Amino acid sequence: MADFRLLVSLGNRIVQDGQVCLNVALREHGVSSAEANVLMFLYSSGDGVTQDTIVSGVDVSKAAISRTLASMERKSLIVRSKNEFDRRSYRIWLTDRARGLRDYIEAQYKELVIAAAEGIAEEEVEGFTRVLQRVAENLESYRKRRISFPTPGPGHISEAHKLSPR
Repeated sequence: MADFRLLVSLGNRIVQDGQVCLNVALREHGVSSAEANVLMFLYSSGDGVTQDTIVSGVDVSKAAISRTLASMERKSLIVRSKNEFDRRSYRIWLTDRARGLRDYIEAQYKELVIAAAEGIAEEEVEGFTRVLQRVAENLESYRKRRISFPTPGPGHISEAHKLSPR
């Protein structure tokens, strides 16, 4: 197995560099990479979804999504309305401004992916995408096992799920 420190470092570097590039590209429109991630989710899922659906789809904390949505509302990118089926939750709707930015935002993501794949054969990119999909599924499964314990901690993790030290 590859050195876990290198894997963590490369993963963090990829995410950070991607966010920096997106933030620079989106700055002229007053949109952050976090807001663009939510917009991309809404563009693909359709608006009118609940805040909890966005939390699951974007896979960040409720608090982070709440802050991001508040910022997006101030910037006239979304409108929140009470959920008619659950008065404790909100539905999120795209504004005309957000819809008008769709092509630009999607082009920025596409450009970022093209830049990341530069010099890599299409077959390798496809294989890497399959590997990343499997990694994402593995980590989601691992996360669900970890948070399903009543009292998280080393005493509640089976021997099979403990990470071996390097």
